Amino acid sequence: MKVLCAVGAECSGKTTLCRRLAERFDVPWLPEYAREHLDGSSYGETDLADIAREQMRQEAALLATNPRGAVLDTDLAVIWVWWRVKFGAPPAWLAQAFSGQPPRFYLLCQPDLPWRADPLRESSGERWQLHERYRRLLRARRLPFVEIGGRGAVRTETAAAYAAGVFGPATQTPWQTPSPPRA
Repeated sequence: MKVLCAVGAECSGKTTLCRRLAERFDVPWLPEYAREHLDGSSYGETDLADIAREQMRQEAALLATNPRGAVLDTDLAVIWVWWRVKFGAPPAWLAQAFSGQPPRFYLLCQPDLPWRADPLRESSGERWQLHERYRRLLRARRLPFVEIGGRGAVRTETAAAYAAGVFGPATQTPWQTPSPPRA
């Protein structure tokens, strides 16, 4: 299966990057379910468990119907780091599920973009520390990843070069424009 997953600290450009890559390579992308589930109020372990389970369910359904693969805005690596930061050691079921995910290539997005507040973001001053947690996790589990930084086209083009290794050549390129009609 061809799966590309963006992970990283809050406000590190994951969603924008996922949308752009999915369009460029003509594959579906799966948004982060937590944005549907949470409303900005407090949450607990039960909420995070529900988010993890629904994210896994949606991912499995998407991958089952898309043989070309998919771009994921999050996966259990994000839930794992989030759980450790908020609640301590993740439960055994999460460890087992994380270990059993289909293979994927990770884009670890650097938090080098400006912070933009929203009701679901809570770690503005800790983004680089969170980034380091992701880096350590991916290395410890020997998961394939690359760090993506920079802004705008630089960030997108760097990520697209790695995505091509997952999906093959892009079906669309940013410089393709339709030819004008002949008179």
